[in-house]
Amino acid sequence: MIRMVFFAPYPEILPIIQQVFSERPDRDEFQYEVIQDFFNNPLENINADVAIARGFTAHSMQKKGIICTELRVTGYDVMAAIDLCLKLTTVKKIAIVGAFNMVYGAENAESIYPDIRISCYPIMDETQLEQMIRQAISDGNGAIVGGYTTVMIARNYNIPAVMIKSGREAVNNAIAEAKIAAEISFREKERSNEIANIMNYSFQGIISTDRQGRITFANSYCHTLFKDVKSSFLQHPIKEYFPSIPADLVISDGRKILSDLQYHHDLPLLVNCVPIEGEYDNAGCVLTFQNAAQIQAEEGQIRKKMHQTGFKAKYHFSQIVHNSPVMDAVILDAVNFSYSDSNILIYGETGTGKELFAQSIHNSSPRRNNPFVAINCSALPENLLESELFGYVEGAFTGAAKGGKTGFFEIAHRGTIFLDEIGDISPKLQSRLLRVLQEKEIIRLGNDTVIPVDVRVISATNKNLREAVGQGTFRQDLLYRLDVLELNLPPLRKRNDDVTLLLNHYIHFEHERTGCRLHMLSASAMERLARYRWPGNIREMKNFCERICILCQKECADLEDVLRALPDLAGHPDTAEAFGARNRHLPHTAGEPVPVYNEPDEIRRALALFHNSRAKTADYLGIHPSTLWRKMKKYGITTA
Repeated sequence: MIRMVFFAPYPEILPIIQQVFSERPDRDEFQYEVIQDFFNNPLENINADVAIARGFTAHSMQKKGIICTELRVTGYDVMAAIDLCLKLTTVKKIAIVGAFNMVYGAENAESIYPDIRISCYPIMDETQLEQMIRQAISDGNGAIVGGYTTVMIARNYNIPAVMIKSGREAVNNAIAEAKIAAEISFREKERSNEIANIMNYSFQGIISTDRQGRITFANSYCHTLFKDVKSSFLQHPIKEYFPSIPADLVISDGRKILSDLQYHHDLPLLVNCVPIEGEYDNAGCVLTFQNAAQIQAEEGQIRKKMHQTGFKAKYHFSQIVHNSPVMDAVILDAVNFSYSDSNILIYGETGTGKELFAQSIHNSSPRRNNPFVAINCSALPENLLESELFGYVEGAFTGAAKGGKTGFFEIAHRGTIFLDEIGDISPKLQSRLLRVLQEKEIIRLGNDTVIPVDVRVISATNKNLREAVGQGTFRQDLLYRLDVLELNLPPLRKRNDDVTLLLNHYIHFEHERTGCRLHMLSASAMERLARYRWPGNIREMKNFCERICILCQKECADLEDVLRALPDLAGHPDTAEAFGARNRHLPHTAGEPVPVYNEPDEIRRALALFHNSRAKTADYLGIHPSTLWRKMKKYGITTA
């Protein structure tokens, strides 16, 4: 139902308005009221969806922002009034006086009345009407044509006056236009209410302004955040609340202010302010803001959820490329281990794929749908590693994050934690780790609350932990807890059947990944690489394949190309005895000679091999650069 108010411009039109409403086929859609218009109507308390008016009243409503359709005056209406005036008088000069939107251009009627001089006196303000009538009289006009008020004033000056009337067609057109205007207004209000509801449910403050920087909209979050503001924000200058934001420059120059830290009293706010683009210039600005402390708290929650969803194992046994029987046996053991819930210790030289096996075991175990958390124990200092493993509460130490931190053991609850380089942890951490394995519970740093955890531990090392126990650097009881099931990964030099397969696999992978030209190795190159000892194992082979695919710009790489990508191959001895020093102190099968390992010499040899590059040396040795630096300091090794 459309509520409509019709301001009748003169009394005689009342029955015409009622007749038109009653004859319209959509009359049941209207709830209308006809009000007699009068001079200088204040137009207050209009309780309707749309109004219909003529002349000054229509103009005043539009200025006030009231939805109003104009009862238009046509040229036919003006000529009908002039004809009536000529029948009633014999004057030769007629003035048409009234609202601009009603009489402008009416003097063109002179072409129809060549013997009559017609003058037009359009005005914008109804209070000027009497003055303009006097002006028309002083200009020698003998009669006046205009609206109802014009005629009433003219008669006070004893001058003939005829009123411009509106017919049924004009009334019907005005009603039809008013209906359309009301329907458009309904849709705009629905859309505006929808946007307002969206804005009010936003968890950040949103304020819009007009061109003068006065607030035209403020969502409910503004009142929630600015609890000291008791009155409405509307029509207040934005400067009252954000004095440091140059909103005038944002509006006039189109400047954008993004992620600016502002303060409302002691409340830190992260503020954005951007212009609202209009058709010709900026129509105002939009300012959004949020409590900076809340952003930090939400960031912590996001990080926590990312921890919970991001710790996933991505490798499976099916992705382990091999042909050799020795790898078949190792994978079979690993598959069997995965069905158990016992802790596993993986021995293997650097680059043999210890984490690959750990992830595959997890994905084959009943814990596969829960977190897999991996941490390199040699990559972090002792105090940092302890806080990462067991977590801490707020205020546990200087620099502790607000709200504390969840440790990796808690994150891995009901899943698997993989402790790489387990042989490098300090005696203090060995004691704490032993308690976790025995009691299945942890205590965060700075707290006394016991937190139960259900975690399977898979650890890995390239050191002989039994020898470390004998030297007193590793706890024997911890070794027994870790080494319930033992998995020994063979180095690449003991997987002769896999070298050719792996080289072809990684070159094909790089060819598909990068689109390089190289896609195979010559027979001589492959034969020479098959006799290479691969001290860095799979990691070294992958690096070599990536490097040769970049350096070689042809489809088949020969021995010269291989030597360019792997210079060590030229002077590398092919005997296993010469390579014995590369072997770590790992458990060996019966009858196999135990190689002698000298860590300082190994570090010096690797540094020389990579021209003192610590990053490449650490990668080659399978340790973190910070661990390499500490070992160099320990052994007094310097680089030029």
